Amino acid sequence: MLDRLKAALALAETLNFHRAAQRLEISQPHLTRIIKSLERDFGIILFGRGPHGVSLTADGARALKEAAILINAETMFSRKIDALRSSGSETLRIAVGAFVAQSWAGAAMAALKAAEPALSISLRELDWWKLSEAVQSGEVDIAIGELSEANKIPELAKEPFLEREGSIIVRADHPLAGLKQVTLEELARFPLVGPRLPGRIAQLLPPVCGFGALSEDGRFFIPVIECATPRSMLDVVSASDAICMIWPEYCADALKSGALREIAFHPAWLRVSQGIMYRRTQSLSSAALAFCAEARRAERDYFRDRLP
Repeated sequence: MLDRLKAALALAETLNFHRAAQRLEISQPHLTRIIKSLERDFGIILFGRGPHGVSLTADGARALKEAAILINAETMFSRKIDALRSSGSETLRIAVGAFVAQSWAGAAMAALKAAEPALSISLRELDWWKLSEAVQSGEVDIAIGELSEANKIPELAKEPFLEREGSIIVRADHPLAGLKQVTLEELARFPLVGPRLPGRIAQLLPPVCGFGALSEDGRFFIPVIECATPRSMLDVVSASDAICMIWPEYCADALKSGALREIAFHPAWLRVSQGIMYRRTQSLSSAALAFCAEARRAERDYFRDRLP
């Protein structure tokens, strides 16, 4: 029964018999027989079939919601048994982006470990666009970072943090430092240092731009100086005419001392939301739920204790 339910959930996620069969590594006719057998046993129609493709019926949505709970319970049980067999304790697998790793992730982990000393924690730092892939594939239980890629994947649940406004940061004696007003065209004369950005950013930039260029597939905008970690970004900015886009809280001390300056340029697209992501069909363990709570608290405290 569980295998048949997993097949139905795969079809519900893709709404395409061919893609679902490929994911399950079975033939399409076999998948069709599985779905028909479930509908016969349940006495309800799970999926509608029509000229516009496959659709999930209301009865099917309710039935598969319960099925997902059952599958998650089986997964969590197997995972806990594996953990007990291997080390006698549960291992919580977490992935975070570089900005989270270099700010408040350590505080969240320390708080969780203090509350659950027997818990084993595996923390990986990944590029922001790889976080959703790691969650979707099951490599990690939870990921925390920028949500734009995760928002494209309906199978992932997202818990966004408060949206926060980024800033353009330059060294103290940069040609643009101290100007009362700066245009995007003026900014675009200087190289950008930072991680790769969503490709849509290119639509906002002027035709002649020194920031960088689109990747060949158009998925990313690649800065002239690609750098994933905030500390390295700020080191480059401090020693050159490069600019970076970053939350000012990440360089609060340097801004207060005057070593770095914030440019008077605050468009809406500099507002970015980070958050927690996990699979919708996943039932989070008590340790995972506890970490999510500590993460929300640590993120809030980090920004509260620095620049407003």
